[in-house]
Amino acid sequence: FSQFSSSIHPGFFAKMRVAIAAILGASASNSTGCAGMTSISASQLTCVYPQLSSDKADMYASHLSSKMGSALGNVCAWAAFLGNVGTESNGLTEWTQNPCSSATAAPYCGRGPLQITGHSNYAFCASQGVCDCPTIEGTPTDVSYDTNIGVGTAACVWEALSGHSLSGDADGTSTGLLKTACIINAGHYPCGTPNGWSSRQQYWAKANSCLGATVESVDALI
Repeated sequence: FSQFSSSIHPGFFAKMRVAIAAILGASASNSTGCAGMTSISASQLTCVYPQLSSDKADMYASHLSSKMGSALGNVCAWAAFLGNVGTESNGLTEWTQNPCSSATAAPYCGRGPLQITGHSNYAFCASQGVCDCPTIEGTPTDVSYDTNIGVGTAACVWEALSGHSLSGDADGTSTGLLKTACIINAGHYPCGTPNGWSSRQQYWAKANSCLGATVESVDALI
């Protein structure tokens, strides 16, 4: 090593040390920004969705923590999930698409926190253990009125419908949020601008603030 190093420019190792420090610093910053998180409290949920009543917040926080906690696993994934849920369900206050008609694939219109839509998607999630919702193909209205089933469909949309978990896309950046939004709204990424993109960004920024995340440009979006 000493013979090899003697032929290297003296500044090489100094530059290498700076580069390694930068990499380690970025890694530490990312791990801090995407801190582990496997449950959500009612107060955190109402912080993100102030339109949500306290009794609903208690119930939804319990179900979301149980169904989604380990699947999301960190603050960045929770923030992206809540950003999308906020827009799809008006902050968990609207669990049925309006209107729900033949024009919106009724009775398989958008339902639940992430508005699962279309007969084929209902049939798919009915077969998925992560959803635990085997009846929804026959009784799709259960998604709107049974909290456990509705949250189960959100777990299916997030974890299985696209063939991969969207938690891997949610890295604390707006691009990561865009990936999740495109896949939820359009079924693929890239997708241009997904429906409700501005609203998703605002809910995402609010979620990051309420959950104490350290990510890009949060303050500018609130």
